[in-house]
Amino acid sequence: MANFITGLDIGSSQIKCVVATPKKNGELSIVTAFKQPSVGLRKGVLVDTEEFSLVLREIANDLQKISRQATQNIFVNIQSEQVKPRLSRGVVVVARADQEIQQDDVDRAVQSSRAVKLSSNHLILHNITREFFVDEVGDITDPLGMTGSRLEVSTIIIEAFSPHINILVKSLERVGFTVGGLVFNPLAAAKSVLSKRQRDLGVLLIDFGFGTTSFAIYEENKMAHAKSLPVGSGFVSNDIAIGFKTPIDAAEKLKTTYGFALSKEISRREMIKLSEVEPTNKNEIARRFLSEIIEIRLAEILDLINNELKSLGRVPQLPAGVVITGGGVKLAGMTDLVKEEMKLPVQIGFPDLSNFEILNPTHQELLDDPEFASAVGLVLSAAGGNKKIFTGPGLIKQFIKNLIP
Repeated sequence: MANFITGLDIGSSQIKCVVATPKKNGELSIVTAFKQPSVGLRKGVLVDTEEFSLVLREIANDLQKISRQATQNIFVNIQSEQVKPRLSRGVVVVARADQEIQQDDVDRAVQSSRAVKLSSNHLILHNITREFFVDEVGDITDPLGMTGSRLEVSTIIIEAFSPHINILVKSLERVGFTVGGLVFNPLAAAKSVLSKRQRDLGVLLIDFGFGTTSFAIYEENKMAHAKSLPVGSGFVSNDIAIGFKTPIDAAEKLKTTYGFALSKEISRREMIKLSEVEPTNKNEIARRFLSEIIEIRLAEILDLINNELKSLGRVPQLPAGVVITGGGVKLAGMTDLVKEEMKLPVQIGFPDLSNFEILNPTHQELLDDPEFASAVGLVLSAAGGNKKIFTGPGLIKQFIKNLIP
């Protein structure tokens, strides 16, 4: 394992970076953690490589001051509506005469599940094992050592649009980064904020980003579905700017300072002086109206997620309710709105820092925040060696070789 693991959460508004070193006791020691504005991305997709490269080069230079190795094992999140899950199955005949299942049988079954016809110009980002079947008996987590004539595996294949991956990896490589793995964003966030008990019971994770909102569903500790929607909290700011005819920066301040996600909780008499966020603007607005604009957009996002749940053809069993994370959840009233729209118990998900040694109080404060869920999850995925979840170094090198001339 490399001496450094770097998680790079590349968002449409901000880039969050966490650098850690593995310790012998299994903990991770935080070397540095920071965030800075992002440019060149729209709805989670890279659209301006020149602007983006300037930001990446600055980050790469900062990391190289720590150590060149800090840029050589980068784990990056992917968040685009073009990332799509699908169920798959792989079947093999057990090779040994005594029918004892060996690792080679497991590997062949998983590899067999990858033999699917992909959408045009797509590649397999993840192939996540859900369960094994031995002679048609399922719900088996680890079939090694069991006996049977036929081994079958159920997986979820997550495919991504090749050009999106290609341009992102190229941009990272050009400024000196070496990509160690790519992780679909909701899987990285889930790794950071969900407990095994929540995944066992059944839970819906929603990551509210600036340009996208992604979610993942777990039942009986198995991933059931995951998706990224091309709308996030940044669209709320745009709606406010249009509604009150204010600059986008002033709209963002209105949202974060006075915004509330559930309008019925706000008095109709409460007014806001726009000069508080835009000195030259002498008008006043009703805080209730501001809240209504926010609620309409957020309710639309949650309605899209509800529609996705309905599209599964069954109602997922989610006793653990909804866990919301990401920078967007810091808006006042978010838990109340999600609870009302999803008809489920809701809690905010903070990154699990129990496996980290954090010596710098500034890093502790920075990381103990929902907006760092994906960045922390990227590091945990890499350090945990969870081959069922992320595209690891071997696989990434294999398809990078095919993507980049």
